[in-house]
Amino acid sequence: MELIKSRAPLRISFIGGGTDVSPFSEKYGGMVVNTTITKHITATLKFRKDRKLRIKIIGEGEIVYSDIRDIKLDGKFDIVKSVIKHLYKEKWGLDIYVYKDITSTRAGLGGSAAMFVCCIGLFNEIADKKLDKYEIAELAYHIERVELKNIGGRQDQYASAFGGVNFIEFKGKDFVRVTPLNLSKETISNLEENLVLLNIGERTNSGKIIEEQIKNVKSKSDTLKAMLETKKLVVDVKEALLSGNLKKFGELLDVAWELKKRFSSHVSNPWIDHLYDELKKAGAVGGKISGAGGGGHMFVFCRSFTRDKVEAAAVKQGVKIEPFKLDHLGLVTWKTNF
Repeated sequence: MELIKSRAPLRISFIGGGTDVSPFSEKYGGMVVNTTITKHITATLKFRKDRKLRIKIIGEGEIVYSDIRDIKLDGKFDIVKSVIKHLYKEKWGLDIYVYKDITSTRAGLGGSAAMFVCCIGLFNEIADKKLDKYEIAELAYHIERVELKNIGGRQDQYASAFGGVNFIEFKGKDFVRVTPLNLSKETISNLEENLVLLNIGERTNSGKIIEEQIKNVKSKSDTLKAMLETKKLVVDVKEALLSGNLKKFGELLDVAWELKKRFSSHVSNPWIDHLYDELKKAGAVGGKISGAGGGGHMFVFCRSFTRDKVEAAAVKQGVKIEPFKLDHLGLVTWKTNF
């Protein structure tokens, strides 16, 4: 029996996260530089001969509906179910099996967006008229942010759909432009060698952080100033990567982290600040939390000859190291009989 498979990557946000969130992006224009990594959401779809729907997410359980037409959005696997309701109009049932490389919730790596992109990819693979990457990303954004009201920006969906290291601009309500950064092989190798990704524990609900950020932007507080300064740095980070000036790249990450902490009072806390200081003492040039903040995953860029010391310092603080490489493919879908 033919199976449909889909795989979408998670992302690290180097700089600019938060500027892709309304109303800042609409009024001032947002910019981010991010990269996808070799941590993925993978899904498999099989058609049934009856009308049952079976969804299984490894590590989270499964649900079964006796008739696929009876599915309701009730907080249990709503990402998968909302995509089915949008894109699958047949009456016959489905088995959908989902596997996550990162199982922790609220990881700060764009996991929910990657799940949307991955599930959309399943149905796009069998569609008569296929969506392009922009359309897939925008549909993922619309379902997550508008329909399910999961507050946030647009960078995660576009990063997962396109893959690679990208400079992404947001201007107005739905204008998005993705510019791939075609980095040299040497720069990619240096990034993979000297970037360390750390799971520092479950974070605060990102919606609460972003809600405070939005409130602060509207009140024209110090948050707005920090976001405008961050936006200027995005171009500097892009140029540092393109030129292979990774010392400057690391230093800019350090500046970006200090600015990010001014977005919301929930971005950091004394323990996160202590961890970051210890990593810098061990040899990290700079880094930041990936995502809204408050926990999840932090990444740091190390000087040569210091990665082992940085990792040892991280382990001493009780955090987990997540090995990875850069992903260059983005969303991938295919058919198979096995």
